Amino acid sequence: MRSQWLEGTIRHRRHTPVRHEFQYQTGMMALALDEWQNVTSVSPFFSLERFNWLALRRRDYLKPDHGDLLSAVRDYVAECCGWLPDGPIELVTHPRYFGYVFNPVSFYFCYAAGDSPLQGAVPKVILAQITNTPWKERHVYCLETSDTPANTSGWRTEKFTFDKRFHVSPFNSMDQQYQWTFSFRESELRIHMNVIEGGEKQFDATLVVQRTPLTRKVVHRSLRQFPVEAMKVTAGIYWNALRLKLKGAPFYTHPDKLER
Repeated sequence: MRSQWLEGTIRHRRHTPVRHEFQYQTGMMALALDEWQNVTSVSPFFSLERFNWLALRRRDYLKPDHGDLLSAVRDYVAECCGWLPDGPIELVTHPRYFGYVFNPVSFYFCYAAGDSPLQGAVPKVILAQITNTPWKERHVYCLETSDTPANTSGWRTEKFTFDKRFHVSPFNSMDQQYQWTFSFRESELRIHMNVIEGGEKQFDATLVVQRTPLTRKVVHRSLRQFPVEAMKVTAGIYWNALRLKLKGAPFYTHPDKLER
């Protein structure tokens, strides 16, 4: 099985107009999409399209009415980039926990034929599927990489700068720019996101994870360590939103409400 389990840390830092920071341990999947139908066989606590401790459901991901997810991702990339993925496609995401899921962002790493994510290859295209809360709206950013060579430490890094086009947090305005950095080295993955407004960094988030083979032992260990990870993510969002409100962070209404 080529699907992997990812374990590491997530850190959020708000720099202005109020300072706020938190960090926590996390576990998630890097699912080889051609293993969608059989990946859950790794554990009796993992199911496809039915309730279990861990579960995957097609409706949680890109174009849920499209049929199988692998074809949906390929078609979407061909539509937005003019390239039909011909290599492995990985989905980096949290599965459902006891029927519940919330992924602020899920990544689809689309590799060229012959490239292997297990060897630190850089995807040719990255799709970032953003979901906001409590609205549960979705938006996808399509990012094309440039085949940057590895540095002296073995890291291969791709950087992207683009305008924000989707409302995520009531503590961030729409008049912002993103700077995203993806770094790959063998079994290691780092993703760093800066949020810029008026030339000033307001916020950043960093994910640092290590790949581990997706085995029964690894899944069961992770369930002991992160038994309700999806609920923890949502609870953390609202808890830190309350802390930001109490610190006096400015609040931005959803753009759709402003239009109405």
